[in-house]
Amino acid sequence: MSLTMDQLAFLQTAEAAELLEMSLTPDPLGALGDLRKRTSATNAAAVAELRKLRDRAEASGRFPREWARGLLATDRLLQQASSARLAIYVGRELARRSGGRPAVDLCCGLGADAIGLALAGLTVTGVDVSPEAIACATHNAERLRVAERCEFIHADATTFAIPDGAAVHVDPDRRADGRRVVGLADYQPGDDFLRELVTRTAAGAMKLSPAFSADALRDWPEMEVEYISENGVCRQCLLRWPAERRARRATVVGGEALDPQATSIEAGVAEPARIDEAAEWLIEPDAAVIAAGGVDDLAAVHGLWRIDASLAWLFGPQRVETPLATSFRVLQEVPGRPRDVRKAIADLDGGVVEVKPRGLRLDTAELQRDLRGPGQCRLTVLWTKLGQRQLAFIAERG
Repeated sequence: MSLTMDQLAFLQTAEAAELLEMSLTPDPLGALGDLRKRTSATNAAAVAELRKLRDRAEASGRFPREWARGLLATDRLLQQASSARLAIYVGRELARRSGGRPAVDLCCGLGADAIGLALAGLTVTGVDVSPEAIACATHNAERLRVAERCEFIHADATTFAIPDGAAVHVDPDRRADGRRVVGLADYQPGDDFLRELVTRTAAGAMKLSPAFSADALRDWPEMEVEYISENGVCRQCLLRWPAERRARRATVVGGEALDPQATSIEAGVAEPARIDEAAEWLIEPDAAVIAAGGVDDLAAVHGLWRIDASLAWLFGPQRVETPLATSFRVLQEVPGRPRDVRKAIADLDGGVVEVKPRGLRLDTAELQRDLRGPGQCRLTVLWTKLGQRQLAFIAERG
């Protein structure tokens, strides 16, 4: 459901706080019935919705428990929000590049990025055209004790007067018209506004879809392009200006949610990796490395090679120690036919099986159930296609 302004206002009252902490039956209908005994049907529905959103926020691992349990959000705003880890990472870097100048967070949503900027020491003005977003962001900044460094203004990002010298963060809506988009022309605000924003502000960061192609920036002002992943998923493509040098890089952000640690590699500078036979270790580059076009750069750093120029997996004689990739020790290489894979798993005393395809559309959930054996070993099947031939590497995580 979509929470209204009246419901969001109620959810910030002492009465709502008590209902949000009530012990309820696990059955959703029963829980809603219990809430309706204590308040109106409209308010009960709002409490039930926010409890569900907070549970989802906590279960996702995107927020520390303190953030999740006090969060004010709508379903749409929660879907769009940065994780605490990424918000703080981006905030720290923008603070460094801008020299600590005040920041404006355009299209601020529920306030996660603004809070990240504030935790990095910046004074932040958050701007959003949605009054629901402003209500949520204001509450969330107060809850996380950064309200003294945050102000939220209900305004159109395209007409808001950005103070001279301010740094800017912008997260344009990439779900315009209810659909996910990756082309700049389909963002809200759109291409013309975003391009002009880069030229008229001293420093900034722009959060785009991880599927965004840096080739679309050829006629833009010089900037840095960073593909950022968290927990093995490429979460965003971040544009930074001014560019310390024109670069494209991949970054993996990990560590504690409130103290993120980043590992990066510059992409697109190495020569193509050599082509050779498979080796004992299969190295799977992180999703951000692949998105940034940094597979050959990773190969160059660690002395790895490919078995096919079109395949993003790398091979080498030993395990690679880096957050930028995952290492698998290859136990068998077999044709990518289910019967051959099943036999190899049985021969290796396989039990629980993880299936990781590359270049193939496979129902991994069904295959993992079908291939599971009675044995004790946890195995990974890395399944791909080379030309017309399917190939499977039966491996264990290194």
